[in-house]
Amino acid sequence: MTEVKRKRKHLSKDEREAIVREYYLEGVSKNALAKKYNSSFAAVLRTIRKFAAENDKSTLLMKNKPTDSHAEEIKALQAEILELKKKLSDETMRADFFETMVDVAEETFNIEIRKKADTGQSKGCTEKKDTE
Repeated sequence: MTEVKRKRKHLSKDEREAIVREYYLEGVSKNALAKKYNSSFAAVLRTIRKFAAENDKSTLLMKNKPTDSHAEEIKALQAEILELKKKLSDETMRADFFETMVDVAEETFNIEIRKKADTGQSKGCTEKKDTE
């Protein structure tokens, strides 16, 4: 049997940048990158070595650093999260207060405020009264 060889393609600039990013930042292996981009191990190795010779890793990290607009958006979202957490805390406290208030009312006035699980809803008066 003869093996069918896959035709390897040349890597585009975007693919080479993605390979370098995935290798350094995400820790993807060279073999996995070669398979993912349908390239040879040697081509992936050359791409990584060429980048390492021309740049240092901090260059790659700087490309992924959030811009000022992203930083502002992140701060706004963090502030919104804090506000929502406070609202959730307030509503939780309100629900606890309501439960305590019902407990106290039931004890004080000897009445059942909460509906018991075994009681059915009244279906209204279904009997006809005699009007003689």
